[in-house]
Amino acid sequence: MRMIYLVSVFVLSNLCLKAQQHDTIFINVEQAKAMLLKENLSILSTYYEIDIAEAQLMQTKAWNNPYFNWNQDMYSVELDEYFNYKNQFLVQVDQVFSFAGKHTNTVKLAKVNSEINKMMMKDVVRSLLMELTENYHQLYGLQQKQFIYDQVLERYSKVIEASETQLKLGAIAQNEVIRLKSEQIAIQTEALQIANDQLTVMGTLRVMLNLKPTVYIVTSEYKPLFTEPGLADLLKQSEENRTDFKLAQLNKQYQQVNLKLQKSLAYPDITFGYQPKDRGSNYVRPYSGIEVGFEIPLFNRNTGNIRIAEFEIKKAELQLTQQQNTLQNEVTSAFYSLLKTKTCMDNFNDTFLAQVEVLNTNANINYNKRNISLLEYIDLQRIYIENKIQFMDIRYQYLSAINKLNFSVGLDVIK
Repeated sequence: MRMIYLVSVFVLSNLCLKAQQHDTIFINVEQAKAMLLKENLSILSTYYEIDIAEAQLMQTKAWNNPYFNWNQDMYSVELDEYFNYKNQFLVQVDQVFSFAGKHTNTVKLAKVNSEINKMMMKDVVRSLLMELTENYHQLYGLQQKQFIYDQVLERYSKVIEASETQLKLGAIAQNEVIRLKSEQIAIQTEALQIANDQLTVMGTLRVMLNLKPTVYIVTSEYKPLFTEPGLADLLKQSEENRTDFKLAQLNKQYQQVNLKLQKSLAYPDITFGYQPKDRGSNYVRPYSGIEVGFEIPLFNRNTGNIRIAEFEIKKAELQLTQQQNTLQNEVTSAFYSLLKTKTCMDNFNDTFLAQVEVLNTNANINYNKRNISLLEYIDLQRIYIENKIQFMDIRYQYLSAINKLNFSVGLDVIK
């Protein structure tokens, strides 16, 4: 028993010592969100996807380059000469022209693709902000739980110290002191789990905020201004703000433009060429002329790709309908979950929490005065811990419900 006690004390002391050695930052949830947008590596890397899409759009706007052709005499049998361009040479310039809106539809498709990449970027930010807020509230709850356990353990240390003095005087039995120490060890074990969970969540936040492992994050309390929203308004706002729903809409638009492009690809390009001079290979010397060339759409009329594009539109329409259904169900579930959690949260009002603190203070006073027994004291301490931990748990669930509602709507409807 004594070995377990020493190990627990050592571990907790070591964690506290490390925390003091760390670079401590005090940050609220809004500051954490701002830091995420500025420092998160996943977001920064996603910006390049937008740059790539913009570069692709710029490339699609460019027209085909003209083609220059030079042809000259390599060897003349008559004159027995090599590479004498004066005998014969040909200069020709070709330019390919697209018809049926190929170039226009290609540019439109690239524009939609650029919008898709921008919307994907916003969706990544939306998801990361939700994850960050969730971890922040969880870390705050764990740090508050640790504070509760530290308070209780400090009281136990004082009670045990006083009991050992009374034991030496023969005022109490030894089993009473052992029972107190046993309870203290049990609470230390629970506190150790809280400390480990805190380190795990803090590590996740460090990665999200691009902080060094030596940084110790201290959170602050977040008090949302709760005003019950209307479900109909939330559903309307979600369709206007949800990035994944907008992505489904853009995907449908992309497939519609792609169908136009595939239909235009069924028409051949036309090549116009101009020969300003042909010195010796034609019936007129020198000869100048023009040429026109195009592919005859006899075997390949792009029929298969057109059918594929048509099916992609139908697929995108079904996905959009499914996304809308998913959106409505997520918003509805998050809305009612928040209302139920808020009802439970209201049970822990300021009056009740103050009564719990008074009960705990009186328990320490009454036990020192021997007005209550050891078992009653331990029971009251357990009640105090359970009530405080339950309050922190339901508070986390309440903030998590708000976070999930905001995420499902795509907008901070409750701040």
